[in-house]
Amino acid sequence: KPCDFPEIQHGGLYYKSLRRLYFPAAAGQSYSYYCDQNFVTPSGSYWDYIHCTQDGWSPTVPCLRQCIFNYLENGYNKKYGRTYLQLPCAVAHACNPSYPGGTCSKSDVEIENGFISESSSIYILNEETQYNCKPGYATADGNSSGSITCLQNGWSTQPICI
Repeated sequence: KPCDFPEIQHGGLYYKSLRRLYFPAAAGQSYSYYCDQNFVTPSGSYWDYIHCTQDGWSPTVPCLRQCIFNYLENGYNKKYGRTYLQLPCAVAHACNPSYPGGTCSKSDVEIENGFISESSSIYILNEETQYNCKPGYATADGNSSGSITCLQNGWSTQPICI
C-alpha cells in the first residue's frame, strides 16, 4: 500500500517542496524529517527518518512534545529529568526509598452515576482531582461535582453521586 505525503504535526520533511513530487511513496521508502522547537522524535533527536510501511507511516507520531521535569518532591524522574511524550504530558516517577508516600490510580475508584473528569490515570500523594456527577445526580451536599485527594493509604473518600 503506498503512503501519501506525510503531514507531520510539529515538524516536517526536509526538502519538502522537492520531495512532494515523489508521492505517493512505495513501502520501504524512507525520508528524513525534523521536529519543531520543544518537540523531538521518538528516539529523542530533533531529526530522524520516517518510513513507509505496509501499514502506513512509521513512526505514526513522528514528533513528541518535550516535557522537562527537573524537580519532583520526595522522588526522582526515571529519565534523569527529561521525558519526551505525546500529549498530554505525563511523567514516570518513583518515590525515594526513604519516603513512605505512594500513588493513587484512577481505576481504584468507581463512582456510580459519576466520573473523574481529568485525563490523568495516576495521582501522586496529596494531589487532588475533580469528579462530576452525571446529569440528574448530585454529590451528598447537592453539588454537581466534588473533589478527592490522593492520601498515603489511597483516596480521601469514596465519591458519591445520588
